This record gives sequence, C-alpha cells and structure tokens, in this order.
Amino acid sequence: MTEDLCALELLKDEMRSDEVHLKVNAIHRLKTVIISIGEEKASSNLTEYVEGLISMEDDEVLFAIAEELGMCWELIPEKTLFLPLLEKLCNADETVVREQAYQSMGAISGSLSDSEIQNSFAPIVIRLASSERFYGRVSACHLFAQAYKKANGLQDRLRKKFVALCQEDTCIIRRACALKLGEFSTYLDKKHVI
Repeated sequence: MTEDLCALELLKDEMRSDEVHLKVNAIHRLKTVIISIGEEKASSNLTEYVEGLISMEDDEVLFAIAEELGMCWELIPEKTLFLPLLEKLCNADETVVREQAYQSMGAISGSLSDSEIQNSFAPIVIRLASSERFYGRVSACHLFAQAYKKANGLQDRLRKKFVALCQEDTCIIRRACALKLGEFSTYLDKKHVI
C-alpha cells in the first residue's frame, strides 16, 4: 500500500472506533490526510468516504466534519468540491451542526468566482430554501447574501425565495430571515428593498 493510501486507510480505521472523541480527533486531522493523499484522491476517494460518514455519524462528528471542511477547502483547487457535503450538513437535525455547516459554506463563498457562485453556490442556496424540512430553509437564510452578490441571472430567484421564507408560517424561519434581512438588503437595489 502506498503512503498516500495509508493516510486514508488510517482515517477509516480510526473512524471504526466506538469512541466518539477518537472519531472527532480523527476528523480534525483531515487537513493532514488531504495533504498526504493529494488533491486527486481527495477529490474522489475522500469526499465519497466523508459523504458516507455524514449519513451515519453522531452530531459531534458531524460538527467536526462541518468545521474541518470549512478549513480544508483551500487545499483543493476545485473550491466547490465540499459544498455538496456542507449542503447535506445544512439539513442536519442538530442546530450546532447546521450553524457550522453554513458558516463553512460562507467562508468558502468568499473565494468563489462569479461562475462558481452561479453554477454551484446559488443553486445550493435555492435548494436549501426549498427544502421540505425547515432545517434547510433556516440554513438558506444565512447564505442568501453571499449567494446574491455574484449570482447575476439567479438574483431574481434568490430575492423571491427570501421573500417567500419571510412569509413562512414557521416562526424559526421568519426569525432567521429577520436576523439576516439587514445584511441581505445591503446587496439589493433600492427598488427591491422598498
């Protein structure tokens, strides 16, 4: 087995533990794993493995994953690679996991090009805003401003989605919209604010 595969296999081995704190510690070494296995294997093998973890791990591990993805994305040339994983975490039941996921997405969004925002980030925000469960819709409220800045052709859809969320029956969604209304409105034309 080559050295680069050893790092990934070591991570997988540590994630088989029954001890949550050992799994969390293993996830916090994700940056080292990415450096060891290289960009190509991280783009395929590692992301596929992490996606599997998201569907079965405890909230503490999911929080660590959301946190690490927000710090490791700069190691990969494809800046949008971790966005689908973070999108899944934005739909998590646990509030702290969702909060960390949308914070990590926000951190990544700052370095995305206009086309990456339009082709990847903004569509994710729209999907989250259309989620069946309220978790995704709450997460979307925190991402509208970052998506809107460079969304160009999707700005109208984003505005309409935000307004629809502001009028939701679920008070937690309206509260999230109210919290982000000021930030979002700074990117809107005056006619849209009115």
